[in-house]
Order: sequence, then structure tokens, then C-alpha cells
Amino acid sequence: MGFERMLILGFSGTVLALLMFTNIGFVSVHGISIKIDSPLGNQQVPVGELTISGTSTDNSTSQCQVYVDWNNLKPYQLGTPTGSNGSADFSTWSFTYTSKYHLIQTGVNDLTSKITCLVPPTGPTVTKWYSINVTGTTSPNQSSNVELPLPTANNDTVSSSNVQTSSLPPDTPSDTTNASSSEKITLDLNVENDPISTGGRQTVTLTASDPLTGNALDRVFLRLTIKDPSGNIIKDYTDNDGKLSPSFRLGDDITGQFSVLASASQAGIETTKSATFLVE
Repeated sequence: MGFERMLILGFSGTVLALLMFTNIGFVSVHGISIKIDSPLGNQQVPVGELTISGTSTDNSTSQCQVYVDWNNLKPYQLGTPTGSNGSADFSTWSFTYTSKYHLIQTGVNDLTSKITCLVPPTGPTVTKWYSINVTGTTSPNQSSNVELPLPTANNDTVSSSNVQTSSLPPDTPSDTTNASSSEKITLDLNVENDPISTGGRQTVTLTASDPLTGNALDRVFLRLTIKDPSGNIIKDYTDNDGKLSPSFRLGDDITGQFSVLASASQAGIETTKSATFLVE
């Protein structure tokens, strides 16, 4: 009996240790974070190619990858790992915006980084985002027109001209649609509550319509991204039927000006629009 009891206790201890180890790995992966270190947010940068770099919580034992995008243009692009532990170490990372994906344009450019990690041993995956805005500017010797890639099977979003967004009050929606896109898709973006109290329920409605007839468009890919005052993405919605109207509850601990970035794309044309709302 004594031997059997010792055997059972030893087996139980082993199982407990395995559970504790798995739980530690699970917790550490769920504590993921990512940041763009260069350039700084709200900085002016030259139009054209731009290299960004940053850090994340990836390490030699975690299974993570870092991706980036430009103004919500999909698909996400895989970053380049530059950590000291080899070709899969995204603890530091970089990415260069070129014409193969998208160049920096005149005006506001929304740059988003994303870290995705697999919780061992078989999932699920957890994700976190970090975004900054930079303003593309041209020097006196630099052309204000940026040559963008032509549409291909893997790149169906093209901007045909560059337009500087006009300066608007913080609570006024700003339309960043280029001249060509605005002839194809009209975006109506409405924030139901502005201002709104912490913990309140907010509703944002995005509708894509034909500018000539005013009729709603179908088979249009729509995306709504909600960011807190620090630029962190708190909500991200997509649909392809021409209308999005999500309702979501705000947290109790963050106040300030939240931003809403909307985009619509169809047949190689992209239209974007943005708005803000104040959480008190």
C-alpha cells in the first residue's frame, strides 16, 4: 500500500507540474505586446519608401509573427525579424514600405503593426495591434506624385492620385478619399454618441453608396477600425455587403478622443473616411 501511495503521489505531482508549465506558457503568450519605435507617431516623413522598426514580446520559446499594413490595406505584410535569436525572433523587427505593397503618400498615413502568437501546443492564436499616424510630405526637389503599383490578382486596391487631407476640427469627420475614388464610392460614416461616457454603448454606422444614384452598393468590402487615444485598436469589423453598423461597449478606464477609420474597396478603387468621438 505504501508503494502504491507513493506511486500515485508521484504521478499526481508530475501531472500537476505539467499543468503548471502549460499554464505558465499560456499566461506568458497572452501577455503579448508590440510597438512601433521608429518613426514616432504624428511625425512628418518623406513620401515614397519608408522603413519602420519596432519591438515585441516574442522570444526564443514563443511562436509569434509580426505583420504590418498601410491604411487597412490587406493582406497584411510579414515583417522582417531582426532579433538576436535567429530568423524567427521578432523581439525586434522592421518593414520597408515599397511599391510592391504601398508607398507612403502625401497626407496622413495610418501604419499598423500586428503580433500573432500561437498558444502551445495547438492553439488558439492571440493577437495584439499597435498603430501610428505619420504625415507624408514632399521636399522642394521631390515630386508630389507617388507612382503606385498597378492592380494585380493579389493587389486590388490602388489609389490613382494623392490629395492632402484638409484640416478639420477634431470632432468633424474627415474624408481622405482621392479624386478618382470619390467618383466611384460615397461613404457615409456616422457616430451615434459624441461625447459618450465611459462604459457606454457606442454605435458606428458605415454605408457605401453610388455617388450618382445614391443607391447602396453591394459586394463592397468595408472595414471599420476603432482606436483608443493611444492608437491601440480596440475594435475591428469587416463586411462585404455595403453596410456596417456595429454596436460595442466601451471600457470603464479610458477617456479621451477615440478615432474611427473606415475604408471601402471595390474593383480596384479604395475610399477612406475617418471620424472621432470623445469619451468622458
